[in-house]
Amino acid sequence: MKQSDEKATIQLSSLPTEGWLHEQPLAFQTRMAMAGRWMTVPRGGMIYTIGDAPDALFGLGQGLLDVSIAIGGDEEVTIYRAKPGFWIGDSALLAEKNRGVTVSAATDCRVFRIPINAVRRNLANNPEDWPCFFRLSHNNTMLALRVHAETLSLPPRARFARMLLRLASDDGTVRVTQEDLGRMAGMSRAAFRRAFATLIEVGAVRTDYGGLRIVDHAALERAAQPD
Repeated sequence: MKQSDEKATIQLSSLPTEGWLHEQPLAFQTRMAMAGRWMTVPRGGMIYTIGDAPDALFGLGQGLLDVSIAIGGDEEVTIYRAKPGFWIGDSALLAEKNRGVTVSAATDCRVFRIPINAVRRNLANNPEDWPCFFRLSHNNTMLALRVHAETLSLPPRARFARMLLRLASDDGTVRVTQEDLGRMAGMSRAAFRRAFATLIEVGAVRTDYGGLRIVDHAALERAAQPD
């Protein structure tokens, strides 16, 4: 096996086996794997901030990332907490615009970084790869629209329950403070407390150290349905 082939195999095996990149053709996955490198970001560290010039595409391998947007002045609100398999950074990079959101590490993270020059060089040499990036843009656009639609149309309890289902780890834990949960759900403190208390009362969740735990997944799914 050639050294380059061996490196690509190692890189591919270390990338998330879910999410956008995993769904693309193997040849494209290999090119992206060869173009990037892993980086560690401590909790609270920034991947990029609003207004930054785009310099790379990022994929989350381990940990949790927060995506935040400005709502006026210097105030930002977290609109999404991403799990491994999430990719971001393509929009500003390909549009040649400054970053429109802030992406930060909610926990210690391992992130795969593909530099902008590598992305551009790959597209120049392999124009058939453009649809792969269109798919990533479509995925993230639909995600943003879904979150926005839930905020507009769902009652607080259902919105909160759906958010917990998205955030939960495989073991049912949600490592987010109650303050962060309320802010991410876009609720008033009173509405958040009522929604949280309702889910506890029906036995769907319980408080846990550093967050909460889903104890009845079916009950939480029922709570996530519109009234």
